[in-house]
Amino acid sequence: MAFKDILGNSRVKKILRKALQKNKVPNSMLFYGPRGIGKKDMALVLAKAMNCERKKDDACEVCASCKAINAGNFPDVLEIYPEKEVIKIDQMRILRKIAYLKPMMGKKRVFVVVDADKMTEEAANSLLKILEEPPLFSYIILVAYNPFMIMSTIKSRCQVLNFCPVSKEEIGKILVEKGYEEKKARIISLLVRGNLKQALSLEWEEVQDKRAKAWQLFLSLLRKGKVALFLRNYATSQRTLVRNEWEQVLEMLSSFCRDSILIKEKSDSRLLMNPDYEEEIKKEEALLSLEGLIDCLTKIDYAIYGLGKNLNVNLLVSSFFSYFKEWEYA
Repeated sequence: MAFKDILGNSRVKKILRKALQKNKVPNSMLFYGPRGIGKKDMALVLAKAMNCERKKDDACEVCASCKAINAGNFPDVLEIYPEKEVIKIDQMRILRKIAYLKPMMGKKRVFVVVDADKMTEEAANSLLKILEEPPLFSYIILVAYNPFMIMSTIKSRCQVLNFCPVSKEEIGKILVEKGYEEKKARIISLLVRGNLKQALSLEWEEVQDKRAKAWQLFLSLLRKGKVALFLRNYATSQRTLVRNEWEQVLEMLSSFCRDSILIKEKSDSRLLMNPDYEEEIKKEEALLSLEGLIDCLTKIDYAIYGLGKNLNVNLLVSSFFSYFKEWEYA
């Protein structure tokens, strides 16, 4: 994979290639943005470009260094992942020791710290020591979803690059190239909200099944006396399942709520995120006022925001449920 193979974020690619051309790549960088948009891939391409034997501002993909990095067998490019949901101080201590050793095979030593926003405070303080005086031949790239979870003293020592979601047009094009019908590709590209990785991992039948369940859940939230279905389906699940499913469910609930608002305001149907549910939404239009739908969307978006802030999932579920339960007595 080279820079050209990563969809979207052309601004970031331009910045990195210029830095490579001028031999002025910062020793510490922070790549942040939504999940599934290629932040880690971009970091690894940058690592390959810095060690490439043929090109100066990209990965050639054919030299020994590029091939070794692709295979995960290059000793000077190391990826660090959370252990049991956190990056620990011992991992950063090892990084610091290795960072002061000269590269074994390549030109530069590169560390890619994945999910850097999951560092413990002790790990972050340990990392900070090397960021203050980094060796000239070592580079540290932090990859994070939530930059607000990273210490400000670390961010101030990094070049911070914000990654944007991949456009729905680009995702749709890739899905069509992989054999999806245009209508199906459009629906998936709208639902994943720029998450290319998620779009490529979904099967159409799976998407339809999840959307059907989310639609029934959306109706249960709006209809008095049916709200208990929500808690029964999701609040009693295992915590790991709740976090993974909850985010997808919220995104789908949000899409149905947004479509309901568009239909209520008689907006252009081409803007709908679920165009195949247009008639179903119109049938249920009387369930809630425009003000109520906007309020509902606000609550859903707050829950999505809470997940991004790593708030307690069970509390989010309970709070969300309690809000809609109040409607039954309103």
